[in-house]
Amino acid sequence: MQRVRLTDLGVSFEANGILLVRAPTRGIGARVPPMAIGVLAFCSEPRTEEDVARAMGPPGVQLYRGLVDAGLLVDPAEAGQTPLFFGNFAELDVHRRMLSDTPRVEGYRAAIASVVKPGHTVLDAGTGSGVLAALAALAGAKRVYAVDGAEILAQAERVFERSGVADRVQAIRGDFGHVELPTKVDVIVTETFGALALAEGAVDDLAACVDRNLADGGQVIPFRIDFYVAPVGSAALRAEALGAFDAVPGVDLSPLAEAAAHRAITLQAKPGALLAEGALVARLPFPTGGNGFDGEVAFDLPDDGELQGLLAWYDLQLAPDVVLGTGPGAPPTHWGQCFLPLPVRPAGGRPLKVVLDVGPAADDRRSLEVTAEIEHGDEALRGSWRVR
Repeated sequence: MQRVRLTDLGVSFEANGILLVRAPTRGIGARVPPMAIGVLAFCSEPRTEEDVARAMGPPGVQLYRGLVDAGLLVDPAEAGQTPLFFGNFAELDVHRRMLSDTPRVEGYRAAIASVVKPGHTVLDAGTGSGVLAALAALAGAKRVYAVDGAEILAQAERVFERSGVADRVQAIRGDFGHVELPTKVDVIVTETFGALALAEGAVDDLAACVDRNLADGGQVIPFRIDFYVAPVGSAALRAEALGAFDAVPGVDLSPLAEAAAHRAITLQAKPGALLAEGALVARLPFPTGGNGFDGEVAFDLPDDGELQGLLAWYDLQLAPDVVLGTGPGAPPTHWGQCFLPLPVRPAGGRPLKVVLDVGPAADDRRSLEVTAEIEHGDEALRGSWRVR
């Protein structure tokens, strides 16, 4: 049987020469000898025990078996799964927060009413509470496939029954990235968006779902994501991100503050917190546009005020006539915006140019790494942040 290493493995070094290998989205790890890293590297492609024996001999086979037992080498079909991540989304508290987000729910209701026509077939990828699948059935869909890998699916089935749509909605327990329906559907709807839209790491799975299941001429809700960035002048936003690390008299928390300066924080800003209006940095077709983006924007900063950081957000183009915005000027959503701290400096009326690059983190595909090359007048800065 072939085995392959998990896709989100990270390695840390311990003082005794042993290495700690962890898969954060699975909640597992193991301490291994250095040679095990060679086996893991060799198994970046599916390998059998015989393959390892030919390449690395009996010691490699012994390590291979140990890594299989530890769950770090798995069947290729399981390598990209993240059960801990989806288990978290089975919690009712998460769905309470999302269902309480009126702009989100009403935006999707309007888009489904606009796109789904009587007689359509619909796939709800990552159905969660089942609310979008139920709305699609109520909009006239003759058949809705509600796909989810979490335990919440059992509750969603009761939602369908009590909403009077159980005869039209079929719940399917599984990973929507691997599900292949008996027939192609007219519409795929999904709300699998996190911080900066892409932090849930679902784009590749959704692209595979669309490729397998969407009929020619079918539509995805949403079909595009627009990304924006703006310079921040509000000291209050910075305090929300970093102020906690100055809060204990006599205790120097600067190591935590230094780490936090490279972590985005999700918050809700007001337009007055910005030194300039937000600028469109990238526009991605969804889900075919990929799991990252880059772009360049420029701003004219005012003479007064201080540059505290950058604010990033996105708009979901749910339907041609329905946009769900998450920016500081839109009705507040549970997504909010991402604040990216920078070293404070006077705005000084100097131009600001930002070259932004966003993509999946190397050690966790459910997180993003954001880097920025920044020119502020004649100063050159570089920022990097983890978004989760």
